[in-house]
Amino acid sequence: MAVAIQRIVIGLVRNSQDQYLISLRRGEQHLAGKWEFPGGKAEAGEDELSALARELEEEVGLELTGAELMERKVFEFDDRTLALHFYRVTGYRGQPRAREGQPLKWASVEELRALPFPKANDSVIAAL
Repeated sequence: MAVAIQRIVIGLVRNSQDQYLISLRRGEQHLAGKWEFPGGKAEAGEDELSALARELEEEVGLELTGAELMERKVFEFDDRTLALHFYRVTGYRGQPRAREGQPLKWASVEELRALPFPKANDSVIAAL
């Protein structure tokens, strides 16, 4: 049986102290207990930047004003296949807040490298 590929958009949001916004995946989610950058599923017919803007607003209350593609990859898990689209956020308005009750924090690149992230993030974190 063919498995549908989910398109996922991910925003690397950096503050003026060169820290990146991350959140902790909750207990009921796939890969619970791992840290992640904000983002989520692109809906059918939705372009990537529109999906990223919607996800940043829904998850962390930020208004996207600019982003550039950093990396694309397909990542296969036992139960799903994801097409991941990592964007470096070049502009945003607002202050992040946990709109879905998830723990949020700003982390330096050194902290990112030490925290547990899904393997699909390894190459992006290494490039920061």
